[in-house]
Amino acid sequence: MALSKVETHLYTSLNDFLSQKDFEMRPDLKQFRRETPTGFQNIILSFSPYQAETYLEVNIGTRLNMVEEIVQQFLDNMPEFWRQANTVVVSVGKINDAKYFRYRIADDEDLHVCTEQVIEFMDQRGFMFLEYASHLKNLDVMFNAKPHQSVKYLYNQLHRCFKGVVIARLSHNPHFLTLIEQYHDKLLKLGASPTNMAEYDRLVNYLLHFSAN
Repeated sequence: MALSKVETHLYTSLNDFLSQKDFEMRPDLKQFRRETPTGFQNIILSFSPYQAETYLEVNIGTRLNMVEEIVQQFLDNMPEFWRQANTVVVSVGKINDAKYFRYRIADDEDLHVCTEQVIEFMDQRGFMFLEYASHLKNLDVMFNAKPHQSVKYLYNQLHRCFKGVVIARLSHNPHFLTLIEQYHDKLLKLGASPTNMAEYDRLVNYLLHFSAN
């Protein structure tokens, strides 16, 4: 699909900055991506045209291959999506505690301001978050420190339960067995389907017999 004028301008403007940080422009995936030794980091751009304006939501996230190569087998995502799945993904708005925040672009001046604001966010908070969320031990804290509470680092809280227990196992969390039960109960409270519950039980059985190389 051809990019709009707004999309083309923003990708080009941000690329001048992000390429210096080793991020590759990937408009086919609606993102900039930097490969890491353990997966990738990305900055995802979601454009919503509305009459004479365009609204932009920016999400940032990371992928740890060791987590996703296990967990995607037990989720309801299409197999062709597995290799692109993020482990965490969160909007600029959520990080800044402004849940529904989006950038509004109506003219060239808005485009310039939007570009500058995205760059400023990445410099002040974004890159730091991406680095933090690229390490398994930190993900264990993000997902598993408060298992009864929702986390803002993932949109699907059902998937959080699956990922949380995988991360706990891989990071040798001492509360792994307790977390198994806590996430089982949380899935039920979230209204997980019988299929979801069966897949969770299958995942737990896999993890109980899992041995890292």
